[in-house]
Amino acid sequence: MSEDSATLPMFQEQCLAGHGDPTMGLKPPSSRQVLRIALNLKYLLDKIIPTVYDVDKVTCPHSRIINQDVIKLVREACGGNPKDKSSVQRYQSVLLFALLKVSSWYEELAAEELHNASLYELRSLAAQHLCRVIIEHEETVDLQFLFMEMLLRRYVINENDEDSEPASVIELAADMHLTVVIGSSGFQRCLKWLWRGWIIQSRDDASVFVREKLVASTSFRDHFNPERIKTPMYQNIIQIIFSFVFLILYTVVVNDKNSTKVEPLDAKEICFYLFTLGYVIDEMVKFFYIGSAYFSFWNAFNNTLYAIIGTSVFLRIISVGPIKTHYPAEYWDMISYRILSLAAPFVWSRLLLFLESVQFVGLMLVVLKHMMAESLVFFVMLFLMMIGFLQGFIGLDSSDGKNEITGPIMTNLFITVLGAGGFDTFEEFAPPYAAILYYGYRFIVSVILLNILIALYANAYQKVVDNAGDEYMALMCQKTLRFIRAPDEEVYVPPLNIVEAFVHPTTLLLSTENARRLNHFIMTILYAPVLLVVALTEIRTARRIQYNRMKNLEDDANESDRAWDLTDGFVDTGHDIFSQTENTGIHATRKKNGVSLKKQREAEKADPHFSVPKDWCKRVKKSVQPVQEGFQSGIGWETFKLYNEVQERYEKTEEKIEKLNKTITNLVESLQELKLTKQE
Repeated sequence: MSEDSATLPMFQEQCLAGHGDPTMGLKPPSSRQVLRIALNLKYLLDKIIPTVYDVDKVTCPHSRIINQDVIKLVREACGGNPKDKSSVQRYQSVLLFALLKVSSWYEELAAEELHNASLYELRSLAAQHLCRVIIEHEETVDLQFLFMEMLLRRYVINENDEDSEPASVIELAADMHLTVVIGSSGFQRCLKWLWRGWIIQSRDDASVFVREKLVASTSFRDHFNPERIKTPMYQNIIQIIFSFVFLILYTVVVNDKNSTKVEPLDAKEICFYLFTLGYVIDEMVKFFYIGSAYFSFWNAFNNTLYAIIGTSVFLRIISVGPIKTHYPAEYWDMISYRILSLAAPFVWSRLLLFLESVQFVGLMLVVLKHMMAESLVFFVMLFLMMIGFLQGFIGLDSSDGKNEITGPIMTNLFITVLGAGGFDTFEEFAPPYAAILYYGYRFIVSVILLNILIALYANAYQKVVDNAGDEYMALMCQKTLRFIRAPDEEVYVPPLNIVEAFVHPTTLLLSTENARRLNHFIMTILYAPVLLVVALTEIRTARRIQYNRMKNLEDDANESDRAWDLTDGFVDTGHDIFSQTENTGIHATRKKNGVSLKKQREAEKADPHFSVPKDWCKRVKKSVQPVQEGFQSGIGWETFKLYNEVQERYEKTEEKIEKLNKTITNLVESLQELKLTKQE
């Protein structure tokens, strides 16, 4: 072994300190202590934003309002012993959580007190902006503390003498749709680690997140482990595969009906129904653990699909079952297939849910979701108008004591919304009253309501497009949380959760260790093809991680070669994939970097007049605007110097005035003493 390779870390424990520490072990503050911190922060925000400012003055990178002094006060609002780092970290770990809670309080105040809504909304935005500033600063100071304690740990706050449900900052930000916080660098980096499985749910407590110790291991056995299926990225890939299988099964079942006779259930139908059952069980389990926060547009979409398929399955079972009904079995069989055919648009559109990680598709889905939400206003107004006019037409129809044309009138009112209504129905009906009433209905629907709908859709589209980057990051945040939010010690991706349903009664009879071994064995068999690809991929990633830790860098460094940095990137030789030696690729990377630097230096020394003057870098540092000094007060450097000069003059003037006041006071006292002396 060469001298260089002998110094390389051979085991994870030899790597950079902190990488192997899964959790920092800080005791979280109590719910009452969290409340006190939140109250301190609210008091601070009330003072620094006493009135409505321009939003840009609060949220700009070098704000005069949220400056370094304010950020220091924000940190001090958490308390703790300043001489004890663990004490300070214990209470500052809840800082982001408390700020988001304060932001939610201001949102509630804005909804209740409309006369001060703009002020409360600005304070709420200021709390979110403080979160972003603290996250981005902490990312450069202590990544471990930021991820494990500030973002991922679940905290409880006491509100109105009741403890809230435990929640993490990532969950709160996603539920409140705080794109300001979600779009911060450290927040996105934490999500990336969660997505890749570098931070996972604890095997002892699925509600707690820990660092995955084996990401830097180059052992094939360590990565060929069904525990790695907890990784959201791998779950997403498996779900995409199963979605295509589900689509193929649906296509075969719905288009295979070629007989008027009722045929018994076959293998492909049973597989299709089991797939659907697995998805339904998964929805129910996640809704049970997460609650209303799990419900979204896509859940409503999926539940509609499952309801259609479930109705079709029920009728299909009636058709093949022994129970006799008023209608023959052929009738129920035909209705079952017709209802199943209605699910086709949902089955195909459902693929978009798994392709939303592509930015363009994801943004279009966000636009669609906003459009559906905005269209609720239109449909409420349309329903009221339709009911009102329908009652008028029914009154006209029954005025002669007969109800003869009510059915055609209702049909015409509905198809008018789609632009297919006509005046033929009303030519001979209660002239001229019916025609006048229909003219009014047609005008309101076609000219007013439909244009309102178009305006709402345009507004929803523009709102998303104007904030496209943050909206996409918020979408991916919600997607990641869908995989990890519901605690699941043994991950059976639907429809494999049906296997878990059969295995679970058996595990109840076994000890915890034996039950875990049984699940591990079953999952290894089920996921074997996927685990093979996962292991081969992660071994290559582990070698790069080992290289980064050797250079005292974070695990996600050197992922790509940058043109402006000749020493970054990692050379993966691709050889000895099953080798447990961490040195594979490290020597190749060092060699590549050395050759690149050598060629660059030779090219620069080819012309002795090419290099810039030696003092050029120093002059650059002196000539640029000192941003940090400007940030201290939130203003430009020249204005900052002028402000200091004026402040100094003001202080000197104050001193002179104070001295003059003292002199006058002394003279008055002297005069009073002289006056008393004369009187005596």
